[in-house]
Amino acid sequence: MKIYRGAAAAARHYVEADRSRADHYYLAEGSGVAMQFAATPDSVERRADMDGETYERWVAGYDVDTRLTKGRLRKDEKGVRFVEVTVNGPKTWSLAAALHPEIAGAYDAAQMAAAEELIGWLASHATTRVGPRDRQVQIPVEQIEAAVVRHFTSRAGDPHRHLHLQVNARVFAAGKWRGLHTVGVRDSLEAINGIGHAAVMTNQGFREALAHHGLTLDAETGEVVELAAYTGAFSARAKQIEANIDTYEAEWRSDHPGEEPGPALRQAWDRRAWADARPDKVVPTNGEELRHRWMEELHELGYVAPAPGAPLPVLRTGAVDRDGVVELALVRLGSRRSAWNAADAQGGGRADHRVRRRRSRRGRAP
Repeated sequence: MKIYRGAAAAARHYVEADRSRADHYYLAEGSGVAMQFAATPDSVERRADMDGETYERWVAGYDVDTRLTKGRLRKDEKGVRFVEVTVNGPKTWSLAAALHPEIAGAYDAAQMAAAEELIGWLASHATTRVGPRDRQVQIPVEQIEAAVVRHFTSRAGDPHRHLHLQVNARVFAAGKWRGLHTVGVRDSLEAINGIGHAAVMTNQGFREALAHHGLTLDAETGEVVELAAYTGAFSARAKQIEANIDTYEAEWRSDHPGEEPGPALRQAWDRRAWADARPDKVVPTNGEELRHRWMEELHELGYVAPAPGAPLPVLRTGAVDRDGVVELALVRLGSRRSAWNAADAQGGGRADHRVRRRRSRRGRAP
């Protein structure tokens, strides 16, 4: 989880810098920098996508349509602009998406469904504070706004499909725009992570797409079994490329204090980092070339596509050992810390698909 403070313009550079130049190929298919949502405890509404200028205005705390401020805004660098969580999954999920467009579409849809579920959950659980400074009380929010930024690659140009889910720090409650209680959101991190992972892991369309191409999910780790052995090689190269980029950026910042590198410069660093890390390979020039390179590397590492039509286990509601889920979630909470909250418990229960599968193999619950 990230609590973003600072200039709105820098936020755009932040989300753009989190993926490689190859994403320009994919982003050309969309209509904006970020998707926009508004949510109440009862509903989640998709609004018009935001371009760069609109996104910066949204981050700064302005209504993107009226251009009016949403309440009293802090102008200093310590002012919170948004709270961000990342919706992602194991690298093997992104490798599977790179191999098969059908899986890519299903994975993207599952991630979006997870993001919307999280937005709705946060709208139902987020709070703000009202009252005099020394006598403030927390009250539920009535409306939140969120942005979702989709990336398909890591900074190193590796397959890494993920979403940046950003909840604006301005929330509506008790007749006016107020500041989001960020401590409460941070305390809900376990629930947020658990809901997000479980929403993708149990998505029927995603699981069916994997099975159609002969791929199976490990019930213990969530990894795609047939691809798990190849992630190490990708990760090692990615770490080297990211280290190269960090070195270039540190050198540039030492010579340009107070400045921010632009997209063109970051793309140049990407190309240079790739060339330095893989001098024996031609630097890909677009996303399609990069996708083919991933496929080539997988086959060079010994990957052989499995036969299509893997079995898809079916977990029936009556087979879930509810007591077992609760017991395991509480044991894990207790083993990690001496104190925990309701969000921690909810996150542990949502994420723990493993106990349901283990117990279901022993027979249906009465």
